[in-house]
Amino acid sequence: MANYYQELIARISEHIQRQEYQQASDLIEEELKLPYVPSDTYDRLIEFRDEIRGFLTKEPSAAFMSEKQVEAFLAAGGEKAYQAVSFLKKANIRGFLDVIQEYMLKDDADRMVVSILFDLCHRQGVNTELQYCDNGIWKKRRPSEIEDVTDNELFRKTAALLTSRFENSNPSFLELCRQVLVQHAYLKYPEKMENSAEKLTDQIVRYVFEAIRDAEGWQRYISEYGIDEKAIGQLSL
Repeated sequence: MANYYQELIARISEHIQRQEYQQASDLIEEELKLPYVPSDTYDRLIEFRDEIRGFLTKEPSAAFMSEKQVEAFLAAGGEKAYQAVSFLKKANIRGFLDVIQEYMLKDDADRMVVSILFDLCHRQGVNTELQYCDNGIWKKRRPSEIEDVTDNELFRKTAALLTSRFENSNPSFLELCRQVLVQHAYLKYPEKMENSAEKLTDQIVRYVFEAIRDAEGWQRYISEYGIDEKAIGQLSL
């Protein structure tokens, strides 16, 4: 099986060699914005980012951001939105709740950014009710009353099943599955993930095999574990 992270690093290297710095930067930032990236890959991505920084004309992150700056960066989307998120991780988020709520009410709000903002508010015990859109349905939740993104029974059981099935036989595949699990958890947040750990595990494995176009690997998996392919459904990301 091709290693996803090796291919990613190779693609970025090729862009840099061709002096295609913006394309390289787009790949780097797209990967870094994910909630989970393996430590060695993360370190290499940061090295790439530092290497090409001088060839780009991007505005650097601010050590301190005002409410208007946070509002502008969130509205800009993409890398700037995640720069605002990085700042809010270190700030007293209660001073930015109006801006956060305004962003969550936008029709084009990035669902991953909304989830990460809920996570930050939860970690700081924010008790203010926030409204957001979940698959076209408007909901209200108090961050202090919701569970952690990954510190819950379904997440732990699913992670344990993935580990037991792939840690020894295919650790690089396991890393991809873990990343998809974290991404799925965040995209559901602040709502809870659904399904049993067994079904969610199979959905994640199927998703990764399909993403890397390894149909034979998927067939070996369903044969080994007696999976009813039609019964498990597709993972929603």
